[in-house]
Amino acid sequence: MPRRQLSLAQFAGPPCAASCRAGTRLAVRLFAAPLFALSGLAAPLLAQQSAADSIVVDTVAPGLVHTYLVRQQGPWRVHLVRVDLTGGRYAVRTARALDSLRGRETVSAIAARARRAGRDVRVALNADFFDLKSGESVNNQVSGGRVWKALAMRGATSGAVRSPRAQFGVLRGGRPVIDRFVFAGVVQAACARWALDGVNDIPSNGQGLVLWLPEANGRPRADSAHAGRELRVVVEDGSWRDSLRLRARGQPTAAGATPIPAGDGALVAYGAAMARLDSVAACSPPLVVRAGWLPSAGVIDELVGGWPVILRDGVPMVEQSAVQELTLKGNANVRHPRSLVGFDADTTHLFLIAIDGRSPSSVGMTLQEAAEFLRGQGVAHAVNLDGGGSTALVIDGRVVNKPSDPAGERAVANVLLVETARRPPPR
Repeated sequence: MPRRQLSLAQFAGPPCAASCRAGTRLAVRLFAAPLFALSGLAAPLLAQQSAADSIVVDTVAPGLVHTYLVRQQGPWRVHLVRVDLTGGRYAVRTARALDSLRGRETVSAIAARARRAGRDVRVALNADFFDLKSGESVNNQVSGGRVWKALAMRGATSGAVRSPRAQFGVLRGGRPVIDRFVFAGVVQAACARWALDGVNDIPSNGQGLVLWLPEANGRPRADSAHAGRELRVVVEDGSWRDSLRLRARGQPTAAGATPIPAGDGALVAYGAAMARLDSVAACSPPLVVRAGWLPSAGVIDELVGGWPVILRDGVPMVEQSAVQELTLKGNANVRHPRSLVGFDADTTHLFLIAIDGRSPSSVGMTLQEAAEFLRGQGVAHAVNLDGGGSTALVIDGRVVNKPSDPAGERAVANVLLVETARRPPPR
């Protein structure tokens, strides 16, 4: 398709019509009006509008559209991928760096490893915040129904995590969700039923019953501030997608730090939950463990953390998130590179966004600017992901944005993947 110059009056509707074919590109230069206007600033922005503003639209595949927006007023350089979720053509997945709870890997390397495993990965975006040394993600993560990490948040929270942070998830059936999910699992036996407060994580408030599995990679199950007692178990069968069947082995002992062998686990009690652990140990096998989440939204198959929610029902939530999620002014109110994920009001389209920053050609956005921009693109619900030097968007194996770290793409903890869905063979 030849490149054309259009005014905003001529350019309307979604980034690419349904008739667009894979590989089609459309470059648009805007003269008449700004690409988007921040609250209260529409007139000044219109006066400063540069003729160099442009939009380049690339239909990567049917229902998968990459839009590159250049805005000189910021200046801003934004990459936005719009994914049509109707018809089940694409699946949204999460993946861990090195397929491990700890460790780091670049977004492009994670996507390449998934492709070598036979998955048709079209798009990848970095996701949760993480510990720079260990590579462990800060928030909950579920991948393919498997619970990698679930924060123990029951009780009066204090310490490092004082309030649940936003997360992006995909329900069984493919519908996206955004909320401040808290794990609420269950351990059940013939004699009783108990609350399970977390997976592979020491409770921030020192209270709760947590299931530790080999995925913890030898992370200590207790520390100087959080003593615990553990009941070693054998994972007999099942999976997180339904339930795990456990068999207790021995009696509770002091929580340790030795790695958990494959096929084993440990139920670790902290604080007042130690009495709960004694009751579990006294029950006859088997023990059945099921995952659960509050608020209840359905069965969650994919989940990654973010921080914070910036749009809900098309309304910017940045000020509310400062109270609800304790956001930092140095992040929220300063222009940084940004990675974001969101979806429209009827959950039929997913949006993955990378905003470049910390360079003369693109300074990055505040959270308020990002919220206003996404709202102008038809996004109704959105959450901020890890940004800064972590921001990297990969399309068909190529990093399309400009990561801000001098060394280039940064190794991160986990990613969001958009894959061509596997369909059952015809009968």
